[in-house]
Amino acid sequence: MPAEAVLARNWSLARRQQTILVSTLTGVALLLGLGGAWYIRDFAERASDRVLRASANAVSETVALERGQVTLEVPPGAFGMLEDSERDNVYYVVRSGPLAITGYSDFPRPPSVPGADETLYRYDDYRDQPVRVATQARYLIDGQPPVVIEVAETLDERNALFRRMLLGLIALEGALVAIAALLIGPAARWGLLPLTRLRETIDRRSASSSAFEPLDPQQAPLELRGLIDTFNSLLDRLDRATRRVREFTADASHQMRTPLAALRAQIHLARQSGVAEQARHVALTEAESAAERLQQLMTQLLALARSESLVPRAVTPILLDPVVAEIARELAPRAVMRGLDIQLDADPAVASAIDPLVLAEVLSNLIDNAIRYGRPEGTITLHVRGTPALAIVEVEDNGPGIPETEREAVLRRFYRLARDRDAEGSGLGLAIVQSLTILSGGTLDLLESAASGLLVRLSFPRAQLD
Repeated sequence: MPAEAVLARNWSLARRQQTILVSTLTGVALLLGLGGAWYIRDFAERASDRVLRASANAVSETVALERGQVTLEVPPGAFGMLEDSERDNVYYVVRSGPLAITGYSDFPRPPSVPGADETLYRYDDYRDQPVRVATQARYLIDGQPPVVIEVAETLDERNALFRRMLLGLIALEGALVAIAALLIGPAARWGLLPLTRLRETIDRRSASSSAFEPLDPQQAPLELRGLIDTFNSLLDRLDRATRRVREFTADASHQMRTPLAALRAQIHLARQSGVAEQARHVALTEAESAAERLQQLMTQLLALARSESLVPRAVTPILLDPVVAEIARELAPRAVMRGLDIQLDADPAVASAIDPLVLAEVLSNLIDNAIRYGRPEGTITLHVRGTPALAIVEVEDNGPGIPETEREAVLRRFYRLARDRDAEGSGLGLAIVQSLTILSGGTLDLLESAASGLLVRLSFPRAQLD
């Protein structure tokens, strides 16, 4: 499992913030420490080199030329700046050409001679010890070799100075990191107080309808407003889903009550001992009819519930003509029994990205309605055509049609026209069709057909086959 997933699962947000901030601060402290170490080393070297140059200057200033001879007088304080109880050794040598005038004659010669008013520095080894050397030159006679002055010191004191300053920096940074680590925890918890208040607000919500009231994002910090907007969107979807379930349950209970009551009444009548055989037969026939209506209602209720619970998914584009033709063949016997004819007018090249099972369910409901309400000896025509942007499927009949003022209402669940309330049906067919059409990214239009019947137009985004 990724480390981030383990961190998110097992740690609190405050602890996670504390760990990240302390780790970041420690990393920054290390980077600053590296930079500080370089700066301290450079500072210690420059400070010690200035003292070394001052000693070389003190010696160089006494060099003179008298009667053709080089003379000098090393002042007593020339090396006083370099003398310290913690220093090991100080070395110097003054040379005129190849001869050592004074000092340590075996001291290494410089690789190059500096110019006038110039001081060269180098690291060297003398008597098995590393030393820092400052070299100067006095040009007494034009065209003659200069007098070269070298002053050197061991590195113990400058290394000790570097260590003292570096330890001070480390101690300071360590103290800052430790103090920050102690303060970051309470600071992180204080910074997360808005989340705690948000949780308390949600906890106070009851199971009543007010539980779905949106939270006010203006009462939260800017960083939480996006989260609250998303949460409010979820609450809205839950609210709408809950209302749909309640409405569905209430409508289903109401619609099932009538066929159940009729079924019970007919069974009760058939069971009575004094009922004539013909009356008993009629009662059983009515009971069977009520059971069939109940079965149809349950089937459509389940279809509606399934259509409203589906979520959009990517599907492969298909040709619509074969699906429409197959449904027409399946329902043709029922149409013939009602004296109706099903005709197909299809463009075989029209395709759309739609689930064939969903399209079959939609067409089955539309053709079932056309058969149920169509006039005898009438015709049901299925059209499949396309535009550059749309794939269109139409179901056209020559039945009584639907008044324009009620075309929006018939798309609601269980809504039935006044003229059809005594006919078979549950008022769910068009609701199922609309739900599945929207799920598939299409639109549904109810229009008047050329024969004054109903024309149902389904429009889906057109697609090209691979």
